[in-house]
Amino acid sequence: MRRRRPCAGLWNTPMVHLNGDLTTCCLDTGLKNRLGNLCEESLDALWHGSRIHAWRLAQIRGEYASSGPFCTECDWWSAGTYPDELIVSYLEETGELALLDRFRRQGRE
Repeated sequence: MRRRRPCAGLWNTPMVHLNGDLTTCCLDTGLKNRLGNLCEESLDALWHGSRIHAWRLAQIRGEYASSGPFCTECDWWSAGTYPDELIVSYLEETGELALLDRFRRQGRE
């Protein structure tokens, strides 16, 4: 069995529903990972906000149950994984240096 990796969807594919609701995944038709609504907040604010940041960090730590309600139901094989070098860049850019050190020690990079 392959080890689950952080999902590329949390970085690459903001999904906007017809009513303006934003979620992290095209498979999330029930909006379990709803981040907000583009009629009320900007895409930048939602896609770079504290909620999705926490979900991304949870995925990097391997805590998928804490990375958005839909993520535990996901067929993550089809979504694709986020490359290690981009995870490193994300952690550097966001100042998550303790997690970056842990990630590097796990030998993922």
